[in-house]
Amino acid sequence: MVVCDHVEGVVSAPQGPFWGPLAHGFACGAHIPVHVSSPWNALDDPVHDYARNRETLADSWGVTTAADWSRQVDYLLAGMNVGPEVDAVLDVRRVLLRHQGHYDLLTWENAVATWARRHGGDVDEMVRLAGVVTRYESRFRTDGLLPHDGMVTSVFGYDFGRAVNMARWGFGGRFCDYPTAERIVLRAGELCRQHYTSWADFSAGYALGRVIRFDEEQYGHMYVSVLGPHRLLTGDRTSPWWHVPFA
Repeated sequence: MVVCDHVEGVVSAPQGPFWGPLAHGFACGAHIPVHVSSPWNALDDPVHDYARNRETLADSWGVTTAADWSRQVDYLLAGMNVGPEVDAVLDVRRVLLRHQGHYDLLTWENAVATWARRHGGDVDEMVRLAGVVTRYESRFRTDGLLPHDGMVTSVFGYDFGRAVNMARWGFGGRFCDYPTAERIVLRAGELCRQHYTSWADFSAGYALGRVIRFDEEQYGHMYVSVLGPHRLLTGDRTSPWWHVPFA
């Protein structure tokens, strides 16, 4: 049984959006502010949060200039930070299910190997990812990140959700103006709607992207720190996921 990091609750900014596309975009980035008990629906303050944001961006992202920041935003919105390999593996499974109606891990691994050879992918790494996804999805079902028969459809949501927070930190660190940050939040929301069908679907994809990127099947802090926000965002009636439609 996982013991989650303590999460206080869903904090909202009274002046922030609660409805509409901008609220939806902010809600796609809600995992991180919920984890640190910050408002989900606001950008950081370029006066109060300036030094902290600059330090965070430099230490965690190597971002020290506006050009660095803009480049990271572009990578995130293109899904290039988490990378396309996992989604390629998930796409192979989707094709198997469409054609056969079922699959097992060995069949999936063989199909992934065939796809990788045809498309110049790293065969061993992509086959390994099929097993990694299978084990994480099993744990997700146990912990409520997925329903008992659920599967992750895409991991790009992890990058899109982080793009929302990059906009938040970029404005707070004075790397962009408010309209630029708002456009990023809206674009991230649009991309999430293209890849997912519900908040639960999105959150499972976000979580899988995070743990594949950082957790290395340790089920440690990187897993716990996404499970807690997921549970709060899907279970607390004050969460934006209860009142902002995903579609």
